[in-house]
Amino acid sequence: MKKLLQELFSLSCLIAGLYSGYLLVQHISSIISPDELFFLSITIFCMTIWFGRRNKYGLFSFLKDIHQSNLDDIERQELEDPIEQTIVKEQIKSSLEIVALFWLILFLLICGILFVFMPELGLVNWLKLLSVIPTILILRFLKVKLISTIKDMGKNNLDDIEEQQLDEQEA
Repeated sequence: MKKLLQELFSLSCLIAGLYSGYLLVQHISSIISPDELFFLSITIFCMTIWFGRRNKYGLFSFLKDIHQSNLDDIERQELEDPIEQTIVKEQIKSSLEIVALFWLILFLLICGILFVFMPELGLVNWLKLLSVIPTILILRFLKVKLISTIKDMGKNNLDDIEEQQLDEQEA
């Protein structure tokens, strides 16, 4: 009975919190413009993640666990083949330097052109414009990685098939 009451209380608190949040968002959105509401929403979301970082089941802990798992996988791969890892690290470092330089030049070029031709562009519109650049960078990086991963998988599968055929011929 006590457990049931605790569950009902937590459920009612959740419903009350969601409804209060809805009312708060409605009130804030009636005061400020939609552009400012977007950046306020991002700020509130980031603050929620930051203040919930000590919660065992929070988003911060979840992302931290994923990051630690990735670090463990990288360490295990380095122990398996340390020679190849140094070559890959050098290639990644040079690629990142080239990409960073390209995007810095592009960013400065866009800002300069907009400053000259659109001096009336407001702060919110500047922030919208500048938020597109990291999105393009991330999507392009993921596309290149996905294509190279698919090619490597196909190459490894062909190598495995050739090895199996050679083993069958020898047997």
